[in-house]
Amino acid sequence: MLTITENLHDASTSRSAMANLRMRLKPAHRSCGFVQGAWWPRSTELGSELPALLTALSLRVGSIDSVHYHENDWSPAPLGIKHQGHQVTISAHQELPNAISLFGPRFGKLDLLVVPPYTESTHAYDVMTKAASVDDASKPDQLLEITRRSDDRPLSPIAPERWEADGGALPLLHHDHNLNCHMHEHLTHV
Repeated sequence: MLTITENLHDASTSRSAMANLRMRLKPAHRSCGFVQGAWWPRSTELGSELPALLTALSLRVGSIDSVHYHENDWSPAPLGIKHQGHQVTISAHQELPNAISLFGPRFGKLDLLVVPPYTESTHAYDVMTKAASVDDASKPDQLLEITRRSDDRPLSPIAPERWEADGGALPLLHHDHNLNCHMHEHLTHV
């Protein structure tokens, strides 16, 4: 009985983290461009931010084996984490800043724009919407319109609160088997 309770607690924690995940993806069957969507993490702690992202994405695209990130975008990250019973390798092999690449056996490679956590919420919402639009082929620096001003960081505590107040949290994702097929079909032809 104790094991069941622990599993239920883990599942509810997972659902809670996913409900607060700030991510937008292009439609799987019509995805094009450099990134297939955008993710706005709440911090630069990749080890704590990644589990919710992996959970949400694995529902859509299947298991994820490895993650490549840009070293300068994140605090020191672990070399791997356990996710859904297997080890996910994490490495600083992403060449472009503000991007993360995920790899898995069913979908190949999935690139996401990483919106810096300190980004003002209105700008973050606009960037994520553009990155998730079907016809957008912009690179991360174009999407973010990189103009890091000295006053960007003080907005850090305000941005997540405004995101939540504006209804920015994603609803729970539901598994759609056909979506996985379309994602795999598209990503293998990119």
